[in-house]
Amino acid sequence: MRQEIKKAFLWSILVLGLCIASIFVARQNAAAGRFVWQQLHAGMLASVLSPSDPNLFFDMGNYYFGGGAYDLKKAEAYFRKALTLDPSMEGPHYQLARVYFIRSDFPDALAEINAELALHPDFGRSYYVRGLIYGYSGQLAKAEADFKAFLAWKPESWAGNNDLAWIYFQEGKYAEARDTARTGLKIEPNNPWLWNSLGVALLNMDDKKGAKEAFAKALSILATMSEASWGAAYPGNNPDIYTEGFLKMKSSLEENMRLLSTGDTGSAS
Repeated sequence: MRQEIKKAFLWSILVLGLCIASIFVARQNAAAGRFVWQQLHAGMLASVLSPSDPNLFFDMGNYYFGGGAYDLKKAEAYFRKALTLDPSMEGPHYQLARVYFIRSDFPDALAEINAELALHPDFGRSYYVRGLIYGYSGQLAKAEADFKAFLAWKPESWAGNNDLAWIYFQEGKYAEARDTARTGLKIEPNNPWLWNSLGVALLNMDDKKGAKEAFAKALSILATMSEASWGAAYPGNNPDIYTEGFLKMKSSLEENMRLLSTGDTGSAS
């Protein structure tokens, strides 16, 4: 009897020791995987060393989503892997929604951001992303509601005010667009996007003088910006398109100024 008790005790000690050892090895491997990724960005090796670390795969996805390199296919794969390891993790659904939005895949983007909101309803930035998805999908009332929800969460956001003004403009609510752009300019006075939004709203309210001043201000600020600083307003977008976007905005402002000078404002935007 004593011999059996002794054997059972020894087996329990052995099992406990193996459990502790496996935990130690797992932690060492996780640390090794993170070290390899942080120092070398060797994704394959890091994945082998830490195959069960969702935070590692999320970090890898963020790296390829503009955090150091740009590769949407890799970013998507790593975000998916993070979700496979931890289906309730905060962030991967949100980032996947942004990936699909950039691809103009609005149905999948909406599904992902709704999944993020279902899991983490207090993360207000999700309302901003969903507002963009609804805005580009033409669901303006829903976009307006989501941008308002985002601004209730983060009232100091110039981008939230600018995009709400964009929605108001599409809805034909020019006074609301004007007032929202002005609210944004109180937060960030030297912002060319907000000055452009203000100019477009004023132009559609037949305030040509105010519109011209707003467009001129936007152009003067834009002249002080580099393409990289302009592109910082579009996190997650391919840096290769910064030059095109920067020049397109500049050209649009110059065209609006030209139309105001000639009195032909019917095609101003």
